[in-house]
Amino acid sequence: MSHSLRRSDCLTLIGPGQTTYRGGDQEWYPDVWQRRAGCGPTCAAALLSYLGHTRPALAPLRPLAGQTRTGFLQYMKDLWTYVTPGSRGLDKPESLLVGCRSFALSKGCRLTGEILKIPARPEGRPTLAHCRDFLARALDADCPTAFLNYSNGALQNLDSWHWVPLISMTRGEELPEADPVLLCSILDGGEEKLIDLALWLATTTLGGALVSLAPAAPER
Repeated sequence: MSHSLRRSDCLTLIGPGQTTYRGGDQEWYPDVWQRRAGCGPTCAAALLSYLGHTRPALAPLRPLAGQTRTGFLQYMKDLWTYVTPGSRGLDKPESLLVGCRSFALSKGCRLTGEILKIPARPEGRPTLAHCRDFLARALDADCPTAFLNYSNGALQNLDSWHWVPLISMTRGEELPEADPVLLCSILDGGEEKLIDLALWLATTTLGGALVSLAPAAPER
């Protein structure tokens, strides 16, 4: 069964010469340190932009210059002030959640969120089914999700110590005596990529986290 954001096209950006990008790219930052450590605010920009495009009440979260590379880069710069990497980058899932909520409040919007931590020690980790349920619940509610991995394990198309937006999930066919498969689409470096979250969970040495964002319930 597949689960996905309903309007992931909102995260397609137009660059010079009508070049298209899927989400932002930390390499667009002008500063060397920002390019090195900017995956967190780049990921946050995708999550917040999506909420702004898909919820009328959260429209103030939309990038002011629309779905262009130039406009999204400015949005990434604005996010840096709230989702600010430290000497080890943005290494805590709470930092992303708090930063996103603070940015939203600065625009008059209220957000909530949920964190699923995936510890380094295998015996302390949530099961694959738990991770799958977390993602299915978020994606079915059309809520964008961030994936933090400290170690990429056996995934060759994903950097370690890295944040990426996760936009869809498909449960692979489970065959007897075969390893489970959980295919997820992520946005990374301006491209859409496919990773096997089941393989990552089984092989990562340092773990990571999943973080979902959603509109807060109206105040009574």
